[in-house]
Amino acid sequence: MRALFAVYKREVALYFKSFIAYGITFALMIFLGLYFQGTVASVVQQTAQGAPAPPAANLASSMLGIFVFLMFVISPVLTMRLLSEESREGTLELLMTLPMSDWVFVVGKFLAAWTFYTFLLALTLVHVLLLWNGNIFEPMNSGNPINPGVFFVAYLGAWLYGGTTMAVSMIWSALTEDQLVAAFLGVTSVLVLYLAADLGNVFAGGAIGNNVAEIIRELGLTTHYHATMLEGLLRAEDIAYFVLMIAVSLFITTLIVGTRRWRSS
Repeated sequence: MRALFAVYKREVALYFKSFIAYGITFALMIFLGLYFQGTVASVVQQTAQGAPAPPAANLASSMLGIFVFLMFVISPVLTMRLLSEESREGTLELLMTLPMSDWVFVVGKFLAAWTFYTFLLALTLVHVLLLWNGNIFEPMNSGNPINPGVFFVAYLGAWLYGGTTMAVSMIWSALTEDQLVAAFLGVTSVLVLYLAADLGNVFAGGAIGNNVAEIIRELGLTTHYHATMLEGLLRAEDIAYFVLMIAVSLFITTLIVGTRRWRSS
C-alpha cells in the first residue's frame, strides 16, 4: 500500500501542476457556465412572457448529461501522458525496477486520474446549488424541485462513468509512446462506447440480429447511465457494469505494462 500511495501522490501532484489540466478545467467551466447562463436567461424571458418555467431538475440533469458526454474528449486528454510519457522519456523502465508490482503502478496512476476527475465533477455542483437555493429560479423549482436522492444517484453514476472512461483511455496510453495517438485512440474508444446504444440498432432484425443488438447496447455507456442513473434510478447491474469495465480495463493495462517489464528485463 505504501508503494501505491507513493505513485498516487506523485501523479496527483503532477495533475495539479499541469497546465493542460488547468486548461481543461477552465475551458470546461467556461462552457458549462455559458450554457447555464444562456438557459436560465431563456427561462427568465419565457416566464416574463407568461410561459410556464421548465423544472429546475431538468436543467440540472441536462448539464450533468453534457458533462459526462464531454468525457469522450476530456478523459483521453487527462490520461494520454500517464504511461506514454513515461515510456517515451525512458522513465517507465526505471520505475519498473522499483520494488512494486505492475498493478500497483497502474492502479496508483488510475486513482490519481480519477481523483482529478472527481475534482472536475465536484465543480459542477455549483450550478446545482444555484438552482436549488437561488430565489431567481423559484418558478423553475416550483414545478419540479431538485430531489437530493435523485441527484446523489446521478452524481454517483457520473463518478463511475468518468472512472470507466479514464480506465479505458489508459489502455492506449500503455500501448503507445505518442501522447496524441493515445488521445486519439482513447477518444475513438470512448465515443464508440457512448454511441453503442445507437450502433446496436444497425444489427437489429431477426432473432440473432436482435440478440447481437442487445449485447452491443448493454456494452454502451448511455444504457447504464443516461437511461437509468441520470434519472435517479439505482440498479445493481449498472453499478456492476461500471465496476467491471474499470476492472477489465485496468487488467488489460497491467498486462501491457507487464509485457514491457518482461521485454526490458
